[in-house]
Amino acid sequence: MSATAIQVRGLSKRFGQRTVMDRLDIDFAAGEFTVVLGPSGCGKSTLLRVIAGLEEAEQGTVSIGGADVTRTPPQNRGCAMVFQNYALYPHMSVRDNIGYALKLAGLARAERDRRIGEAAELLGLRDLLERKPAQLSGGQRQRVAIGRAIARRQRVLLFDEPLSNLDAKLRHDMRMELRRLHSEIGATTIFVTHDQVEAMTLADRVVLLNQGRVEQADTPMALYHQPRSTFVAGFIGTPPMNVLTAVHVGEEVAIDGSGSLRATTRADQPTALKLGIRPEAIELGAVNGIAAEVEAVEDLGSHRVVYTRMGQQRVLAIDHGRRAWMPKEAVCLGFPLQAICWFDAARGERIDSMFEDAQA
Repeated sequence: MSATAIQVRGLSKRFGQRTVMDRLDIDFAAGEFTVVLGPSGCGKSTLLRVIAGLEEAEQGTVSIGGADVTRTPPQNRGCAMVFQNYALYPHMSVRDNIGYALKLAGLARAERDRRIGEAAELLGLRDLLERKPAQLSGGQRQRVAIGRAIARRQRVLLFDEPLSNLDAKLRHDMRMELRRLHSEIGATTIFVTHDQVEAMTLADRVVLLNQGRVEQADTPMALYHQPRSTFVAGFIGTPPMNVLTAVHVGEEVAIDGSGSLRATTRADQPTALKLGIRPEAIELGAVNGIAAEVEAVEDLGSHRVVYTRMGQQRVLAIDHGRRAWMPKEAVCLGFPLQAICWFDAARGERIDSMFEDAQA
């Protein structure tokens, strides 16, 4: 294991009767930008705080650089953290906010000035060094908070939803800045967010949490195209993957309340399934497709999201053309079989080996 890797083993954490982490095992590779993603209450911020030493877990260990730091004070773990609310000292200048932790660490004035200057250069803060936080925009304050973290030159950078207070344009700009900074600094980085766009654009690897457990840890594209569960399928993507109720009977997969696909399976008995397909993979107006009815259309400029009703189930499709779909209009939906993910209906887990072949 690399000297700057993080290893989490068997972490459990409760607040009262609520379990927020349940025997978590996660490895964070050296120099990797890992995004911990999940819905509110899934344990992602708690995980970050336990790694930083700001929270104590009931069970489990945390190792950084091969050393067990489970009982090590936060200041001795080699981590720098950026908080959601910036946590800047309002009475201090930008210069002093960035350099305060360096002063506490006993660095000489010349070395402090050098590190402050380097951080300011990286983040475009040179002209703002004498300002107070109240004189800065939200994006500038976040840059100062990041500058304070990187000036410490710790082995690990921890970000706890640092972009959630910014408007859409600033969030986009800061995402690009963070990727650039990571490529230049190369620190092991853990970034917590509930925003899947941040996860997909920033991460080398995404750890998706659900109710205190790891649902899937993989590259962004693997989560998008090869979800391991219906939870992943429904959480990743805007709009998310369609997950439809189906059952295999004989040589067909019948989609509940609508039509069917022909398939050859290794199973001898009828099997309840979930069929997953991304909206952009569905063929609108397909010849020999399954009959549906248009419910509504969202025109987003670059594409349209077409909401359809197929039997008792809603199906979303992406249309990049200029066809003017109208509510109540009949439409046939095509399901390219190479784009379908199959899931066990009871467990929600992906099935990779059930179907030998299938065709519309």
